[in-house]
Amino acid sequence: MNINFSKLKNKLSRLVDLDTNFEVFGSESHQYILNPCLSERELQEFELNFQVNLPEDFRNFLLKIGNGGAGPGYGFLGLNIENFQNEQLFPPGFLAQDFALKNEWNDLDLLQQMNGSQVSVYFDQKFVQGSIAVAEYGCGIQARLVVTGEERGNIWIDDRTNEAGIYPLTSHCAAFFHDDPNMDTYMYESVEESNEALTFYEWYENWLNLAINQVLEFG
Repeated sequence: MNINFSKLKNKLSRLVDLDTNFEVFGSESHQYILNPCLSERELQEFELNFQVNLPEDFRNFLLKIGNGGAGPGYGFLGLNIENFQNEQLFPPGFLAQDFALKNEWNDLDLLQQMNGSQVSVYFDQKFVQGSIAVAEYGCGIQARLVVTGEERGNIWIDDRTNEAGIYPLTSHCAAFFHDDPNMDTYMYESVEESNEALTFYEWYENWLNLAINQVLEFG
């Protein structure tokens, strides 16, 4: 994979010039503004405190482009360090533990396993341990970057709110989430050849490419 952050910046600048009316989904929320970058010291402290090695493309994005803002869905969430210090939101070792899934998962039987007012086992945090939410697509759908385990570096979708489970974000899925203007031409074709999850860099570039295409075709 060829990682070129200058190319990402150039594509984002082009999208900003093209989409002056914020026609791309979610762009009104972030208005193509990026948050300030994190420092190397901040990232090193985070990795040490939470016993995690962040994927290089994600890490370098935070260092060279921005810690959140313009991005897929309602915007790239960045790395909220304070959130991970809240043990009510994330139990100790959450990021250091391996992401448990290797294939798409959706066990609806777990929705029945509730105890009084407690949340269903279906929504247990253990199913997304070792991952970081990087975007919200609406209706409770999250894009998550795996940071620990065999799937490290890949983007997965958490769509349990809509009872659709957790699954890798393939190029075929990204065409749907990123409003590919040509999606209808292959929507019903076999997806056997595109069953690998996109990396963080591929995910962000995919959004840029499809957003630019969308504005050029319909803007």
